[in-house]
Amino acid sequence: MAALLEIESKHEHVQPAIEAALGGTALSADDRGLLSELVNGVLRHRLHLDWALQQVAHETPYSKHSVMKQILRVGAYQLLMLERIPDYAAVDQAVELAKKCVSPKSAPLVNALLRELINRRAGLAVPDLLNQPLEHIAITSSHPRWLVKRWLKRFGAQRTIALCRFNNEPAPLTIRVNRLKLSVADYRQQLEAKGIPAVPCAGSPVGLRIDYHGPVSELPGYDTGWFYVQDEASQLVPLLLAPRRGEAVLDACAAPGGKATEIAEIMNNEGEILALDRSSDRLAVVEENCRRLGITCVKTVVGDATKELTHLGNERFDRILVDAPCSGLGVLRRHPEGKWSKNEDSILASAEIAKAILSRVAPLLKPKGVLVYSACSTEPEENGDVVDVFLSRHRNFRIENPSPLLPEPARMLIGEKGYFSTVLKGDAMDGFFAVRLVRTK
Repeated sequence: MAALLEIESKHEHVQPAIEAALGGTALSADDRGLLSELVNGVLRHRLHLDWALQQVAHETPYSKHSVMKQILRVGAYQLLMLERIPDYAAVDQAVELAKKCVSPKSAPLVNALLRELINRRAGLAVPDLLNQPLEHIAITSSHPRWLVKRWLKRFGAQRTIALCRFNNEPAPLTIRVNRLKLSVADYRQQLEAKGIPAVPCAGSPVGLRIDYHGPVSELPGYDTGWFYVQDEASQLVPLLLAPRRGEAVLDACAAPGGKATEIAEIMNNEGEILALDRSSDRLAVVEENCRRLGITCVKTVVGDATKELTHLGNERFDRILVDAPCSGLGVLRRHPEGKWSKNEDSILASAEIAKAILSRVAPLLKPKGVLVYSACSTEPEENGDVVDVFLSRHRNFRIENPSPLLPEPARMLIGEKGYFSTVLKGDAMDGFFAVRLVRTK
């Protein structure tokens, strides 16, 4: 309960909330896995669970009590979507939690609601797709109505359903092999020697998808920096930047350092990468990642890229990456809590931040230099619209088609305008947008 309460009340991310809830408890791997399944499952299917409970709750004001609400959601998730937990066990557990965390008087209500849900679950009828597509998709896929409405308008019903289903699937474990240390083939051999299956990513030349569910820190070579956990879509963005050995590069929103360290690997750790972020704590994570990966060409600097960057002096860069803060609607399968903490205002606010950052860093780029803008968002306001505004204000920049810089399988991700997008394209990839911009003078 603690993790779900923390996520809902404080908009905490799911993994830190789970780790905080675990604390120093010595749970078995199976129990830790079940806890993660319950928390992520409730977050992925929250709207559907609430809808199902409302069908049997009548006028009961359970939803006004935050702890009771989470207890019932967990119970409903087990009854409706988790076959390995017997019905009686799910109900008994919820009743005991109610006694302990709410009051003994609440137990009969929890028992009655969940048993009524068992009796009626086979007959619960959602609104019809043809007549009420918004309600049908929102309930069955458990996505907020405002977001489903946006996607229906842009994608139509079937593509919206596909995107929602994708978001509700557990994300694969994808890593980037550290090319400074070893090859993809060598690391794959190391994994298979431990009985861990690994498949090369279709688009990223240094990516592997791994069938593994234990602690990442226990994979071969973690401490010695053989790999970095990073989705394939994210791995492809630095390829659009195409940095060269010895160049000066600015990563304007660097933490936690995935793209900065990949850029360093592409440059063979030769040159200088300035990793900028407004949080010193987050930059400490960048520094730790660099240390583990054996990267020495990254220098961290605290700074807010939406404001004056005079503390950078007169330095001019050959390449600049702006992986802007955004709504994160392209990574909902990794962060299901994001469905319930975002809204349309979040999208617009993030878009304004991105525009401000691009305007601040543009003068720092050398003539003929390359600026890559990227965002893990599905929404045009944060993607193409940001680029349109930037180009209207900076006539000395143009879009350059990055297809030649990508491996052949990844070139299908480039659209007519030269935009890179994995949304509804990359079957195993997060939703990313990126564009390569060249300063003409």
